[in-house]
Amino acid sequence: MEDRQIEEYLNRLSDSDDDFTSQQTDADLSEVEDHVELDEMVPTDSDSDYDVQPIRQQQRRNGVIFSSDSETEETPGTSSNSTHSRRIIIPSARNLRGKNGHKWSSMPFESINTRTPARNIVHVIQGSANNAKDITEPVDCFTNFITVDMIRKILTHTNKEIELRSLKYKEKTATISSTCEDELTALLGLLLLSAAKKDNHLTSLELFNPTFSGTRYISVMSRERFDFLLNCLRFDDKATRNERKAQDSFAPIREWWEAFIQICRDSYKAGSYLTIDEQLLGFRGRSPFRMYIPSKPNKYGLKILMLCDSKTNYMLNAMPYVGKTETNGDSLGSYYVKTLTEKLWGSNRNVTMDNWFTSVPLAQQLLQAPYKLTIVGTLRANKREIPPELVQIKERPIGSSVFCYDRQCTLVSYKPKNNKNVFLLSTIHGNGTLAASGKPEMIEFYNSTKGAVDTFDQMCGSMSCSRKTQRWPLCYFYGILNMAIINSYVIYVHNNVKLGRKPTSRRCFVKDVSEKLTEPWLRKRREMPTLKRCLKRKIAEILGETPSIDTAGPSGTQKKVCGYCDYKKRRMTRFQCKQCKKYMCMDHRGLMCVECADEI
Repeated sequence: MEDRQIEEYLNRLSDSDDDFTSQQTDADLSEVEDHVELDEMVPTDSDSDYDVQPIRQQQRRNGVIFSSDSETEETPGTSSNSTHSRRIIIPSARNLRGKNGHKWSSMPFESINTRTPARNIVHVIQGSANNAKDITEPVDCFTNFITVDMIRKILTHTNKEIELRSLKYKEKTATISSTCEDELTALLGLLLLSAAKKDNHLTSLELFNPTFSGTRYISVMSRERFDFLLNCLRFDDKATRNERKAQDSFAPIREWWEAFIQICRDSYKAGSYLTIDEQLLGFRGRSPFRMYIPSKPNKYGLKILMLCDSKTNYMLNAMPYVGKTETNGDSLGSYYVKTLTEKLWGSNRNVTMDNWFTSVPLAQQLLQAPYKLTIVGTLRANKREIPPELVQIKERPIGSSVFCYDRQCTLVSYKPKNNKNVFLLSTIHGNGTLAASGKPEMIEFYNSTKGAVDTFDQMCGSMSCSRKTQRWPLCYFYGILNMAIINSYVIYVHNNVKLGRKPTSRRCFVKDVSEKLTEPWLRKRREMPTLKRCLKRKIAEILGETPSIDTAGPSGTQKKVCGYCDYKKRRMTRFQCKQCKKYMCMDHRGLMCVECADEI
């Protein structure tokens, strides 16, 4: 029985090569003797001209299988890595044990010729869902995630903060007055515009200076009003915050966060492959859960555990890291994996993760009900489940792989270069095979599905509306806006491609959303009687309603006193300014009146 399994595994590991000859086999064998101390290892090949029977007999004598596909001569001018053999090494012992006694087998439990295991069958159509199915306009896609109800919650709590702050001012001006829904929406539009134009790093002095940033910012609101509204933004009831913070340190923005994440879950149906990783929002202010991660671009910030679709990078679920939490006996990594994937339990989807999350107990638990999920993830070398035979790589050749199996779990140790050992655990791969590149297929699969969250984070950074702040809830608010931009753009592209339309670029998408969000407030602001005429003209230009300016002409038969001459002269005239409708005599007549000309 054991010999039959070995023969079947030999055929599975074989790799066809028309140039493979018995002379090359002897060269590989001599190379193996220099690298391997345990037992003599032999190459296998499925070429019809190659006799595999002697190899099988030798395998029975030595108890070790070795598969190679290598070049024995080094080409001048090429990297030394090109001469490294691609090998699968099978330890002589049939049963392997980790330091904690975890049992592994050197032979797989599943045959490559059997049908697809039930755990790998996924019946799902990837794409938008529920209310997001039929929306195709950019602003509709964005407002699907940042809804009117969410904006009204901010409006309520922000106006309360404005009332408290206005008590400290002697005079109540327009800058410190209460805000409205249209103005708050226009504020979001300005933040999105700063993301599209990459102006988020500029100070408000530069942002609202027409010389540097154009007239659109100053047309929507003044610089003082912009700063005041950002300082007053609140997302919860300040009166009850202390009571809620005793139970939840994330209370200042928890309600708004959960509303956004729920929309993200409901608006998209994930594909077969998912990715779990972490995002770090850059923040250097005071926070009870600020972290330092030197591998991240920002290094200091607020950590978010995130689940993304591997194909489209859509953010399906996210959880803020708030320090110690109740995990029901699980490790912290296992707790986050189970919580993030809760809505996808029982779907047989695969989750790719890094070594902070991956563990052998977690892989075995997720295969069982009610989870029914598979995983592929790197494993830390200090895990006690790893057998010593996989840890020792000193005598192994570069490019070699060692597999071991535990029912539906497959563990590989791959040596990509000297003094480097990569451990990968998979419950979706039942057999240890090599890809065309010479790497294990498990590693190729991991490399193709691991980058969704990193790409999502990179997209957030390349077009971000985040601004410097000392308040961590506001930092999360900026992060939510960045996430909403990407998720809404994924929905926009999917729905338009489905209809055969060509979607616009992400930058044009964000600019379009910003324009639509600010338009209602621009129309209201233009009607304000106290607004300067120069701003009214700029708003009219933005709205595409630029008035024509003609030479001042007669207003009719009626004459009135010139508005610029000395009152003693009482000079009558029929000429009127086309812009401000003031009367002016021939001495003050021009394209516009004196005041309008000075404001240009």
